[in-house]
Amino acid sequence: MLRLLGGRLAEAAFTLSLLSFATFLLIGLMPGDPIDLAIASDPRLSAEDAARLRALHGLDRPLLARYLAWAAGVLEGRFGFSRLYAKPVAEVLADALVASLALLLPATILSAVIGIALGVLAARKPRSGLDYAVNLVAFAGVSLPSFWLGILLIILFAVTLGWLPAGGPPDEPTLASWLRHLALPMVTLTVLGLAAYARQTRAAMLEALAEPWIRTAYAKGAPERAVVLRHAFPNAAVPIVTVAALDFATLVSGALVTEAVFAWPGMGKTIYDAILGNDYNLALLALLLSAAVTLAASLIADLAQLAIDPRVRT
Repeated sequence: MLRLLGGRLAEAAFTLSLLSFATFLLIGLMPGDPIDLAIASDPRLSAEDAARLRALHGLDRPLLARYLAWAAGVLEGRFGFSRLYAKPVAEVLADALVASLALLLPATILSAVIGIALGVLAARKPRSGLDYAVNLVAFAGVSLPSFWLGILLIILFAVTLGWLPAGGPPDEPTLASWLRHLALPMVTLTVLGLAAYARQTRAAMLEALAEPWIRTAYAKGAPERAVVLRHAFPNAAVPIVTVAALDFATLVSGALVTEAVFAWPGMGKTIYDAILGNDYNLALLALLLSAAVTLAASLIADLAQLAIDPRVRT
């Protein structure tokens, strides 16, 4: 176990270093920089002012030197300021992370619970009406674009019926206001997310229920509920755990399209705005945070698989 943890942590450190350098390089090669944007917004700035600002912020140095200086600052806990928000990067990321968690955490839990339940029910009676209905819902969830479903929900519940707001953050710091603004994007993410769980659970359960020891359990007189939940489901849970771990990793990276449709200030929209606005510090730290959480979720999934199925050790 310690050897596995040590190896995965070393791999994660190497991956994050490589990713940070590649991201810094790509953002640095984008046309324009923050000083060019400042000149465009204030024509009174002269060429001498631009040169002085570039020297002050280190933008006149080679990309490698700028990356090493930025990496050293991050390792020391100096994350810098966001040019777009005029606040420390840590504060901007904290606000965006809270908004993403408020939206994605309940949507992820609901999609996992509903999708796994539908997959188990479909696997218990294959080729039945329930099975076909679950497959239809799953295929629809996989096929529907998130922006299209979100726009349909806005047209129906916000424009036509006027029951819910079309989007944006809550205008009042109350639970009722939060729930009203979260309802439509949460439904969108839940409907689209449960499809993967339903399909994966159904396939894994069908494979587990076809094993010889399931017939042995039935022959011994075990009730169907016990066979399905105590014998088949734990053995089918290994691939489901992988899907769940990677799904929970998106809690930090956000859901860009859904957040853009509903104007929700989460991590996805924050990363998108930072890249378009050449906000180096914010974009790099947000992408690195998302990558680190994804790597951590992958490691947790491997450890969970070891705990569920000892055969994975071989």
